[in-house]
Amino acid sequence: MIKFKSAYAGLLFVLLPLAGVGQVNETNHALRQKIDSAQQSLTPNNFPQQITTYKEIGNIFQQLNKFDSAIYYYKKAAGIAEEISKPEALSPVVYNLSLVYLKKGLYNTALEYGLRALEIDRSLNQAENISASLNIVALIFQEWGIFEKALEYRLESIKLAEETGNKVEIAHGNYNLGSLYRKLDKPGIALKYFLVAKVNYSELESQLELSESIYSIGDIYLIQKNYVEAIQLFNEALSIKQQLSDKAGIGNCYNQIGLAHALQNQYKQAVDNYSSALGFKILVNDNKGIALTYLRLGSVMFQQDKYVESERYILKSIPVALAINDKEILSESYKILYQLYSAKADFRNAFNYHKLHKAYADSVSNENTRKVVERLSIQFETEKKEKENKILALTIQRQKSLGYSLIGVIVFVLTIVVILYLLYRSKRRTNKIISHKNTLLNEQNTQIATQKKEIEEKNLNLTDSITYAKRIQESLLSDVAELNQQLDDAFILFKPKDIVSGDFYWFGKTGNKFIVSAIDCTGHGVPGAFMSMLGNSFLNQIILHDGITAPEEILERLSTDVKVALKQEETENRDGMDMALCSIDLITKDVAFAGAKNPLVVIENGEATRIKGDKLPIGFSHYDDLSFTKHLLEYKQYPRCFYMFSDGYADQFGGSDGRKFMIKRLQNLLLEIHKLPMSEQFRRLDNEIETWMENEEQIDDILIVGFKIN
Repeated sequence: MIKFKSAYAGLLFVLLPLAGVGQVNETNHALRQKIDSAQQSLTPNNFPQQITTYKEIGNIFQQLNKFDSAIYYYKKAAGIAEEISKPEALSPVVYNLSLVYLKKGLYNTALEYGLRALEIDRSLNQAENISASLNIVALIFQEWGIFEKALEYRLESIKLAEETGNKVEIAHGNYNLGSLYRKLDKPGIALKYFLVAKVNYSELESQLELSESIYSIGDIYLIQKNYVEAIQLFNEALSIKQQLSDKAGIGNCYNQIGLAHALQNQYKQAVDNYSSALGFKILVNDNKGIALTYLRLGSVMFQQDKYVESERYILKSIPVALAINDKEILSESYKILYQLYSAKADFRNAFNYHKLHKAYADSVSNENTRKVVERLSIQFETEKKEKENKILALTIQRQKSLGYSLIGVIVFVLTIVVILYLLYRSKRRTNKIISHKNTLLNEQNTQIATQKKEIEEKNLNLTDSITYAKRIQESLLSDVAELNQQLDDAFILFKPKDIVSGDFYWFGKTGNKFIVSAIDCTGHGVPGAFMSMLGNSFLNQIILHDGITAPEEILERLSTDVKVALKQEETENRDGMDMALCSIDLITKDVAFAGAKNPLVVIENGEATRIKGDKLPIGFSHYDDLSFTKHLLEYKQYPRCFYMFSDGYADQFGGSDGRKFMIKRLQNLLLEIHKLPMSEQFRRLDNEIETWMENEEQIDDILIVGFKIN
């Protein structure tokens, strides 16, 4: 476990590489007040006091996760320490710079500062600080994935701690070795070190570190599928953390307890613990933890086939993950949505979410590949430098042992060294030229990659916005379940061409009348969606609020409202709607129909009849003297099927010769399938149009509303 050196007491949390716990005991407001107070206390020309003040301000900004501000103040402190030649003041500041760059994921810069802190501590011969610097360098290599170097520095740190009898650093060393072996996917060895660390911290009465050791042992048992033991250990760690008011740690414990229950299909216990974890994650503003917990809740709900709850949690996880650009969580979130919509047979949404899942999964894979190349490069450079240092040290040792009597040999060696040096200088100049060219090439590649990323982000943001608009549009549509409650049997086939649709359906009950309508607005996509939302609002007002139920009167009123809203008498706007509308008397079972250009197909006694709508659209028309016609279909003692639709199905191109499907073919298909249950009719109509389109692109929104009166 890496701890801040004693000189770094201003930082109020412990860095835990495995559990990722950062405990902040003061509010942001209190910390801001400390910054103001520290800045006001600065004294001109009192350089030691300035170093301490700037370091403390950097510490506070680090607690607030304002890393760039922390770096600014640390560098100011470091600059003064270097200027007045105070290495003992410079060491902790350089150490903290290493830690901040590590948190930012800038491993190369973090390593540079970590090695510099180690060099200063060794020159000062401060054993405790040397051990801490060895640990931070080891942690950088560990997080970078260069595990051999991490192990080397870890072992050197624990050896130094044992030589000096530093029990605290021995305990930290054992914990950190456990963390490292866990990273190396060696849980058995990791468990051994965590158990030793637990004993160490227990003897030291270090409760926070003891709880982390117990937590880590539970994590190993979780990996080994010893779920009962894992839960016991997480609860033990939770009890300690509750006593310490370690809110972040409490959230972590609840999360892992929930995961252990979920892996045993104990879904109620999993949800309870995830919910408790979520509260603490929100409390400490842990965005990654919040996104992960929502994802886990969504996953548990999906495993129970609770699709509505699952989607609700996943849709809460996604914006948080987007804010912190966590591509792994985004990939898994979109994967669950893809599986969810596949299970619901909503293949269009499933396909869209599958594309997003693949995009983020590929991005994670590419990022991992980049990190592997980067790790191999730095490992090569580090080993090369160490070999050069060993060769140089060996050369000096041999020179000392030869003595002055071997002057000729020394001159010969020096000559060789000079030649090698000249060759080295020549090679270095060549390397600089190559490096400069590579830098220019990398800058160009970076610029291209940045531009590409910006375009991709804009496209993604635009798609996200339209997808959000789709959710708004869907929320405004009537609940299909109500349709089947009011009528004997019914279905709605709704296939938007784009993410949002210009077609929409509307139904609702007022008094003893139930109104059903299929509407086709001008255009599709975003423009059509705006018209659909306008139409939906007007129908709510006309039917549900004003109580108008006669179909011809509804169409007349809707047409007037559209003309007024779009100012069609004053402008050249000609947008509108085509629609079919039925008003069903729930007592007499009579059906009254009126249509604006769109027909109603009625099938009874094995015969299909198409009742045409009037040639008037909803909105602007050149036939102001015409009005909509009411068609009354009185109740009969045998079942009848009614179908209303937009022109999207009939106008779709496809088949072997790329022709339109046509309304006659659709009417014949409806006659063929009308005796089937409505759910089966939905499936047949959907399969038929998908087969018909084959490789053709969908040209318009598709909507069919069917219902049966027995």
